[in-house]
Amino acid sequence: MTVGGHNAHEHLAIAREMEEEGLAFYKAVAKQVADPDAKAMFLKLASDETQHIRDIDQLATQCDTAYIEDPDGLVGQYLRGLVDTSVFPPLSEVPAVAAPATGVGRAIDIGIGAEKRAMEFYLRTKDECGSAEAANVLSRLYAQEEQHLKALNALRRNYP
Repeated sequence: MTVGGHNAHEHLAIAREMEEEGLAFYKAVAKQVADPDAKAMFLKLASDETQHIRDIDQLATQCDTAYIEDPDGLVGQYLRGLVDTSVFPPLSEVPAVAAPATGVGRAIDIGIGAEKRAMEFYLRTKDECGSAEAANVLSRLYAQEEQHLKALNALRRNYP
């Protein structure tokens, strides 16, 4: 099944990579921030990203095209060249992002931007996937990202 010039597994590989970046980012930020409310939020988001990865992996096993194994990350690198999937900064920048000088607000802003990009990706991919089951899973992921966005926006109001 070809979707927008890529098969369904390539779209799922992009989605998985975005979720893996989110998981790593939210876990790293949670380790950096001192505020207990922000820490709890980032840990919850990391947990949700883990579930998103499981959902994507489950969906990938149900697709009718051969699954793309990517143990060395080469498919991810290729897809990154085709579509900018980087919605989070490199992990090496997390200490500066979540440092007391920049405040929790910067990390929240990055999360807000990333969740918006993920929502856009899921909305577009859902409409192109050609499978009712895949569209259902992608719609659910979209709704979960929308909840993340609402939670981050609510948390952002506490950090000027």
